[in-house]
Formats: sequence, C-alpha cells, structure tokens
Amino acid sequence: MVQPHRQALLIIDVFNDFRFEGGVALAEQFRPVIPMLVLLLEHFRGWGVPVVFVNDNFDCWHEDMHGVIAYTREVGHPVSREAADALMPRQGDVRLLKSRHSAFYRTQLPALLEHLLVEELVLAGIAGDACVLTTALDAHVHGYKVAVVRDGIASQTPARNRRVLEHLHETLGMKTPSVEELVSRVPREGRR
Repeated sequence: MVQPHRQALLIIDVFNDFRFEGGVALAEQFRPVIPMLVLLLEHFRGWGVPVVFVNDNFDCWHEDMHGVIAYTREVGHPVSREAADALMPRQGDVRLLKSRHSAFYRTQLPALLEHLLVEELVLAGIAGDACVLTTALDAHVHGYKVAVVRDGIASQTPARNRRVLEHLHETLGMKTPSVEELVSRVPREGRR
C-alpha cells in the first residue's frame, strides 16, 4: 500500500563537477549552502517526508547516481567532494538522473510524485537561476504547490539568486522560506 505524503523535498544537482563557465563562482556560492541542506535533509528525513535527489548525469549515460557522484568527486572542484561527503543519499531516499535542466523533463519524477500522492514540493539545490528555476516552473505547470528554500539554493552570484527568488514569488506566488523557518515547523502529516 502506498503511504500518501503531502510534501516531498527535491534536492537538485548538488553533486556537480563545476567544470563549466562560471562553475568556480557557483561552487563558492554553494559552499555555505551545504550545511543548510544537511539541516533540511535531517528535518525532512526525521519526519518521514520523501527526499528525492534529482541530479544531472553529466553525460555519464552508463552510470547510476553513485557513479555520477564518484565522477564529480574525482574530477570536480573541492566543493564537489564536500557536497558528496555531506549530502550523500541514504537508504530510503529516491535518486533520479536527468539530462536537461528541469527535474521533470523526461524523468520518472512525475510518476513518482503521483504514486506518492504528493501535493507540495520543497526545492533546494543548484543552480537557483537554472535547474532550480526550471524545475519550479515545471512543478507549477504540473499543479504542485511549490516552495523554494531561499538559503538552500545557490547561483553564480547572490544577485542572480535574489532575482530568481523575487521572480518566483512575485509572478507565481511561490513561497521562499528559509531553512530555519522550515525546520521550526511541525509537518501537518506527522511522523510515520
């Protein structure tokens, strides 16, 4: 029997090689976000809320999530290893690979969320102004309530991060809570 969940936490592209134009700047903006994501993960896991890691496959078409993480650790920026050490998926977390920006594009995410009866998505990860943004827009189009964690995302500059959060809030009414605001709340569905 399926355990229905009101919410799911999507962690987007946190395993990254940062080997692209602007990658070093993104890595440096992402570094202080890693401990915030650790808190977020502990909170959602503690309440039994589904945690879904959706990550770029970096053209490693023959690899699973563990292979992609190993690749980013091996060839990536030092922040790649920090993220892998701190944020490694655990048993019970769902792992999906994607080949484009949105976590919805040609992945099993829509079927998974339907199966879990999810109504609300909480998004965190990188880059705020690219993959998080496109995932948030697609989630909205699919009819989900969406919150983007304002201190749980990073873009190449703080200004780019602010612009995307303002845009999502102003144009689509998406909430942009902080990690502290989220972890201080008791989920409505309770612990299972």
